[in-house]
Amino acid sequence: MKNWFAGLLLVLALAAGLPAAASAAGPPEQDRLFVEAAARAEASRIESAEQALTKAGDKRVRIFVERIIEDHRPISQELTVLASDAGISLAADAASSSPTRSFDNLSGNAFEHAWLDAEVKAHQELIDLFVGQAEKGENQQLRTFAANHLASLRDHLDIARSLVAELPRQTSSD
Repeated sequence: MKNWFAGLLLVLALAAGLPAAASAAGPPEQDRLFVEAAARAEASRIESAEQALTKAGDKRVRIFVERIIEDHRPISQELTVLASDAGISLAADAASSSPTRSFDNLSGNAFEHAWLDAEVKAHQELIDLFVGQAEKGENQQLRTFAANHLASLRDHLDIARSLVAELPRQTSSD
């Protein structure tokens, strides 16, 4: 009888320890990679848009720049909260560690086209990243987050593409 009772206690102790052991392993790799990449990308989008706000002259581009900032700041803030909830720590210097395209030597139309071309590429990459998380992520909150923001990211991509097509490309001889 004692062996049976000891066995039961052992089984209960192991069963009680399984969730702790699973959480000690950390968040799933897909979720961690998504959060880290998305945080860097969001910081980069905001940083790039803030630069564009000071350099863009075309009113349509400036309106789009303001929208990028207005839309990406809350996405970044929400991601930070979800990352914390999922046990994923983010580097405090995500913006400075992200690769950014500097357009310091450009101005006017040349700047606007270079910036818009970069935004098209960056938003396509963001969409691919968010689709991957929405489809394959393990953390349901992060999957939902990714799925919920796809429409906004696709809208930004469409606007950037439209502006690239609409803005005339001026040359130095113009």
